[in-house]
Amino acid sequence: MPSIRVTLSEPRSRGYQILIQPGLLSQAGAVLGRHFAGQAPFVMASRKVWGLHGPALAASLKRAGFKDWGLALMKDGEQFKSFEEYHRGLQALAAFGQGGQRRPWVLLFGGGVVGDLGGFVAATYKRGVPFVQIPSTLLSMVDSSVGGKLGIDFATGRGVIKNLVGSFAQPQLVLADPGLLKTLPARELKSGLGEVVKTALLFDARLFGLLEKNSAALLAAQPALLAQVVAACARRKAQVVERDEFDRRGERALLNLGHTFGHALESAAGLSWRHGEAVALGLVCAVDLSQALGLARDPRLKRVEPLVKALGLPTRAKGLSAGRIMAAMSEDKKFQGDLRFVLPLALGQSRLVVVKDRRAVERVVQDRLATKA
Repeated sequence: MPSIRVTLSEPRSRGYQILIQPGLLSQAGAVLGRHFAGQAPFVMASRKVWGLHGPALAASLKRAGFKDWGLALMKDGEQFKSFEEYHRGLQALAAFGQGGQRRPWVLLFGGGVVGDLGGFVAATYKRGVPFVQIPSTLLSMVDSSVGGKLGIDFATGRGVIKNLVGSFAQPQLVLADPGLLKTLPARELKSGLGEVVKTALLFDARLFGLLEKNSAALLAAQPALLAQVVAACARRKAQVVERDEFDRRGERALLNLGHTFGHALESAAGLSWRHGEAVALGLVCAVDLSQALGLARDPRLKRVEPLVKALGLPTRAKGLSAGRIMAAMSEDKKFQGDLRFVLPLALGQSRLVVVKDRRAVERVVQDRLATKA
């Protein structure tokens, strides 16, 4: 099976493997047994995912000799990536580990909400206990399960800000089984493809071409093809994380391509958009802004919008307030007094730009994000 090593420099012993293979869930217990023999797993899982795939994971853990383990089922949806659910998860983990007789570690089984929220629980319980990611959505396989960014959304006086509270903590292991994506709702699969397009636009013209040629097979959740896509994206993200784990050098900031527009859209729409949908539209906006500022110099960037459409993702929003979207950009946790965007210069090349021309941003928002219903 494909194995990608994430090697971290502070210290190197904190590196970990990302294993990718259709059918890997049935082998999860055996893999985990090599890392956590004699330790008690506390499973934090999406209710929907546990209903579909929980028996297979439970059987795999039992075969591997894990007899003493706990389970907390978590609610699905971005609106539940909240302080209240974080507190509930922390209470459940504390109850499982009460008395100090167990040596608990956390097994996260679900999409990005479970990974971000459950990972934050693991990172803050007793100042941090080991955790493993078993992502169940395409978006979490290609992005959120890798890299150690954890957190919850938080309500301020002007609305909910995504990932305002959180921390960095790396998993011990990531097990990605693209076979799980066969049961993923079509909207969630498309959402994950939004992050895949982001990775291709940022780093990989070959991956971009693969997406163009195989849009129908991707939407049909063909496992072998998805395994190839997951490996390509995870490898690219691992390379960035290795060089800039804590977002201090500006290199990891490139992974926010499409996210400044996308996060503002999510906030303005009351979190009714899927993250990957908002990112995909944000990519189209970033191309528009780069062209308006005279930075985009590659004619291949004209292929971004058609690819987004071919994957069933939006290229415009309707009925939202341009003023609210602009305000949401200023409330983003990455805002530093200026509007900063990762903008594509060419297919496979982007850079972080401080945009002084606020009117240029507003024109893109008016055209793409605040069109009349």
